[in-house]
Amino acid sequence: MMLQKAKSIALHTVKYGENSLVAYLYTKDFGRVSLMVNSAYGKGKSGRKAIYFHPLSIVDVVFYPGKNHGMGRLKEVSVSHPLAIHLNPIKSAIAIFLGEIIYRAVREEESNLSLFSFIDASILSLDAIDNGISNFHLLFLAQLSKYLGFFPSGNHSTLTPYFDYKNGQFVPVQPSHPLFFSRELSEILSKTLITNYTNAGSLMLNGKQRNAFLSAMLSYYTFHMESVQSIKSLSVLNQVFED
Repeated sequence: MMLQKAKSIALHTVKYGENSLVAYLYTKDFGRVSLMVNSAYGKGKSGRKAIYFHPLSIVDVVFYPGKNHGMGRLKEVSVSHPLAIHLNPIKSAIAIFLGEIIYRAVREEESNLSLFSFIDASILSLDAIDNGISNFHLLFLAQLSKYLGFFPSGNHSTLTPYFDYKNGQFVPVQPSHPLFFSRELSEILSKTLITNYTNAGSLMLNGKQRNAFLSAMLSYYTFHMESVQSIKSLSVLNQVFED
């Protein structure tokens, strides 16, 4: 099998055997791939490959593709863009959470340059910002929905104060079904749709509002994508923001 090279975003890993792991990556040229990484743990440079696969790390990989989109095998890995995200406990928790969201939501095994560029640029923004870090994942989820096919339609206003996520739009009256955001959460959603990362600090939310909005967004995601259920890293994220 011919060697391939790809700029990649690390999403998730699973330990395999004594010192190997399976790395799930989102790549620029091949979409999502999974690679067996031998000698992931241990002494010496060749035995510390696990450190390259922290969630949202941007790496260059050289690999042998798997047959019929099956698991491939890593040959080489190097840092594509140095990041300090994992040195900050809040940013690191956000990276783990978003890595799991992308891992569960993005399944395509073909190139999607616009989606890759969005995730890549978002990671660089997370690395760079100092203000509003605790809102970053909320802005990311709002914008990611555009690439997944269920971006909210319409606008929040006094005339359309509720977001009906069953039908994906802002509506004038409270829906008869339970799949909608409250007035307060609908207004927060509206703000996340027009706020960029550099202005994340302008989203004035307290911890209770932030948790309620995140829970509503995950319900919205789960309704449209069953794969986004029971996010294991959510408890870690909540714990970080409680401390």
